[in-house]
Amino acid sequence: MGVRGKAPKPTALRLLHGDKPSRINDDEPPAPDGPLTCPDGVSDEVREVWDYTLDNLIVMGIATRADRDALLCFCEAVVTHRKASALLAKSPLLIRGHRGVLIRNPAIAIQRDAAAVVRAFAHSFGFTPSARSEIRGGAARNDGKGADRYLTG
Repeated sequence: MGVRGKAPKPTALRLLHGDKPSRINDDEPPAPDGPLTCPDGVSDEVREVWDYTLDNLIVMGIATRADRDALLCFCEAVVTHRKASALLAKSPLLIRGHRGVLIRNPAIAIQRDAAAVVRAFAHSFGFTPSARSEIRGGAARNDGKGADRYLTG
C-alpha cells in the first residue's frame, strides 16, 4: 500500500484559511450541534488543559462535539509530556539498567511519544504556527452556501 500523502484539511479550517470554493466540500456531513463537554473521570491536570484548549478552539470557531475524543487525547498527551519532562528534569538521561549497564532513561521515549501526539493533534486543531499562519480571521464564514454550519461560536 502506498503513502496517501498529506491528510486533508478539515472543512472548518479550509473556510477559516480562505481556501478556494472549489476545494470546499459542501456535502460534508455537519458536526453535531451542542456543547463540547469534557468526559467524566479525567484528572484535574487533564481538565485544566481541556478548559484552556477548549477556550482557544471556541475563539477560533472550530470546536464541535464530534471533536471530544480527539481533544481528550490531545489533553492527555500534553499532561503526559509535562510529567515526563518534569521527571527528566530531576533525573539523568542515562540510568543503570540490567546488570548495571547504562541505558537511556525510559522517560525520554515517553516524552518524545507524547510530543509526537501533541504535535499531530495541535496541527489538526490549528494550534501550530504553520497552521495558524494560514487562518484569515473567518474570511469565508459567509459564502452563501451554508458554510456557517461548519463553524461554532
